[in-house]
Amino acid sequence: MKNLQVVSRSNKQGFTVVELLVAMAISLVVLSAVFFTFKSQHDSFLTQDQISAMQQNVRAAMIMITRDIQMGGYYTNFDRSGCSMDWDDLSGSCDPDGTDEETIRPLICAHDNIDDSPLNKDKIKNGTDLIVIAKASDKGRPLAAGENATGNTIDASLRDVDDLKKNKCALLVKNDLSSADFFRVEEDSGAMKLSPGRELQESYSEGDLIFRADVVIYYVDDESQSLCLCRKNLGNNEGAQVIAENIDNIQFRYLLDNGTWVNDPNNPPGTSGANVRAIEVSLLARTAQPLRGYLNTDTYSMGGSDIGPFNDGYRRKLLASIVETRNIGLPR
Repeated sequence: MKNLQVVSRSNKQGFTVVELLVAMAISLVVLSAVFFTFKSQHDSFLTQDQISAMQQNVRAAMIMITRDIQMGGYYTNFDRSGCSMDWDDLSGSCDPDGTDEETIRPLICAHDNIDDSPLNKDKIKNGTDLIVIAKASDKGRPLAAGENATGNTIDASLRDVDDLKKNKCALLVKNDLSSADFFRVEEDSGAMKLSPGRELQESYSEGDLIFRADVVIYYVDDESQSLCLCRKNLGNNEGAQVIAENIDNIQFRYLLDNGTWVNDPNNPPGTSGANVRAIEVSLLARTAQPLRGYLNTDTYSMGGSDIGPFNDGYRRKLLASIVETRNIGLPR
């Protein structure tokens, strides 16, 4: 009987170099397609995220500005005199008249296309507008028995209205709304003295009203690269607050009671904030970062003139609104 011999054969043949190269090439093509799809989706997400943040910023800023404009002249409309102070918070030759003080009715003041380059102190972006809105605060009360204000002296007891200390602003209003007196506190304690040469038009006593006054300023601060829209309240003597970042420009136009639109309520001569009946607010926002592969060649119509093209990689959003001044121009 012949011995059976089992032969075990194993196939040890592998991939050839050509097959490996083909497989690697196919894998690279697939991985490249996956990577570029992911990159495209990622870039799209970042772009939409920046655009969404930009839109939210500009809308929130517009809401706040609108509220303040609508309240402009609230009770201060009944003060018919002019008050001298640094209403716009600009310094020296940054003011058109070269001084720190302006004498206006406590309603609305403005600067058109600011240029502070001679001093470069205020860090307000050149070519942008600034607006000042005066109004009574919601912090006020009627005068009690024995409380008085006359001449240039106001009882110390009236300091309890939001702690009226030096450089804060306040407003005295007659009970029948026939007149009012806007003033800035000159001392930290005792009876409140008005500035030299400034006296109350009326005498105030029990039943008349006292409010702390707000003097709200909006401007674009270019001190940081993010171009912040700031809100500063001179009436409570506090610093500026950032309302929105990445605001490229802000422009205002004013509708006067004669139906004309102007860029400055104090120009032409003879007009003032008392003649304003509506304000067109234009806000130009931009994305926080330039976007890859994008070139902004658009031109934006703001304040009656064109701005741009910027020829950069920032996307921008222009938001404009016309806001009526509800309190300015009310009859006595």
